[in-house]
Amino acid sequence: MLRHMLVARGVDEEAVRLQNQGRVDLWLSCRGQEVAQVASAMAIGSAATIFPSYREHAVAVVRGIDGVALVAQWAGRTFCGWNPRRHRFFPYTLVVAAQTLHAVGYAIGRRLQDRTETVVVYLGDGATSEGDVSEAMNLAAVESAPVLFVVQNNGWAISKPSHEQMRTSIAERARGFGITSWSVQADDPDATFAQCLTARWHVERTGTPALVELHTTRVAGHSSSDPHTVYRDPGELAAALADDPVRRYSDRLRSAGVVDDSWLSEVSADVTTHTRAMVEAFGR
Repeated sequence: MLRHMLVARGVDEEAVRLQNQGRVDLWLSCRGQEVAQVASAMAIGSAATIFPSYREHAVAVVRGIDGVALVAQWAGRTFCGWNPRRHRFFPYTLVVAAQTLHAVGYAIGRRLQDRTETVVVYLGDGATSEGDVSEAMNLAAVESAPVLFVVQNNGWAISKPSHEQMRTSIAERARGFGITSWSVQADDPDATFAQCLTARWHVERTGTPALVELHTTRVAGHSSSDPHTVYRDPGELAAALADDPVRRYSDRLRSAGVVDDSWLSEVSADVTTHTRAMVEAFGR
């Protein structure tokens, strides 16, 4: 998990630099959400089909998609930089919440073909304010569709804080549709992995939908065009940066003797390989 988080962060940071240089038109950073994405993606495994939104870069890395492929779509070079069926990871969806209906429809369609498979859809807390999500959750519950909804609740729908969007948690709202759900503080990779594994097993064993709400932090703006420091408390951002869960996990694994300087240097070289390829592809 640590390797994937470090690679995803390196890819993300290089993409931000490319956007600042005008090489990429737009970028939505996943900085701060690496734990939620990597832990959930690894718990989901490689067999499930994933429908992402537009920020799941770390999930893509877990699925074997590199930085060049990820940035290609944001640079307008291709509709999708990877083979969706080979990676079981569909193209990013910029229309907020549309992917939730795609996921449920796909799951039902596969069942009608006698090819039932677990489907996972990623969305944010802001997306749950869209009607598409209510329709998707209701349809999934009524049709007993094997769909796992993974909601990354980073506290903001662009500049709208979560407490101004809803009066209950997203997990509670899912239960109102008859969907089993959990709400998790996604700052510890091991605990997040375990909870997401439980949610995956529920979908696979019962053939019914589930939802896991992962509370995380968006350190960067909603997108590269969002001046988030205008509307966010500087203290909130400073605290989030100081309590970086990726660095905390790295320190913990080092203390436990799971990783060492040699291993970290190897990962750093891997990150350099990814970022160098991105610069060569889009930096000129």
